[in-house]
Amino acid sequence: MLRQVVGAFALAVSCTSLVPVNAVPLPVPAAARAPQPDATDLINETGRLRMLAERMGKAYAQLALNLMPDKARTQLMSSQQRFEENLAFVARGATKPITRAGLDAISATYRSYAEALALPPTKANVAAAHHLTDKLVSEAENLTAAFEGHAQVPTARFVNISGRQRMLSQRMARLYFAAALGNGKGGGEQDRVEFRNMLVTLDTSPLTTPEIRREIDLARTQWLFFEQALLGNGDPASSLKHVATASERLLETMDNIASLFSKA
Repeated sequence: MLRQVVGAFALAVSCTSLVPVNAVPLPVPAAARAPQPDATDLINETGRLRMLAERMGKAYAQLALNLMPDKARTQLMSSQQRFEENLAFVARGATKPITRAGLDAISATYRSYAEALALPPTKANVAAAHHLTDKLVSEAENLTAAFEGHAQVPTARFVNISGRQRMLSQRMARLYFAAALGNGKGGGEQDRVEFRNMLVTLDTSPLTTPEIRREIDLARTQWLFFEQALLGNGDPASSLKHVATASERLLETMDNIASLFSKA
């Protein structure tokens, strides 16, 4: 099915919608129908592309591991659909040459990525797909930074930081699963340090409201369990399952935090 979607998928620079050709159009978020996206919404939703790229890679590795395959398959499909919706949304705000070029780069890499994810989830195919994950995340990072640089709102930086935390929750799990397949060492110490430090940055921000701080406290608790699983404190099978479930819980909380900063 993914191969059919990719084969029909086309992104025109001038288009304001992004749907498979000869298929039922994907539902577009209400925000995507707005005449001009809000600056913080653009940062949040462009930053979400980073997370979705990592989440697709994580789910693909889960399938290779036969780890909760039904959930992994659902996550892969829903993440791909949301990624395409977000491209349509971001296209409305990519009005400057630098942001348009960034969007074009992401769209081209995504087409290759979707083709890779349509292949059987073997160890070799996961390794090849994860190279594209890194490329796609890097391109989305650059575009998010470009939108942040153009934003004239004080919350822009914290929307980006909390959105990146959302991505890291998926990246650390993806690398852990890749290591379990024998593709790399997993490690992730640099990512873990960044995640811990950025929780402090968000918590101490003058723009952090009591509601946001409650979510940050929840994220801290979830992080403790997630980090223990990443460190392999337990039997391997249990650690794999805990990484899969804890990464999703942490993702949900960080997504709430990003949304709250976006609306602040």
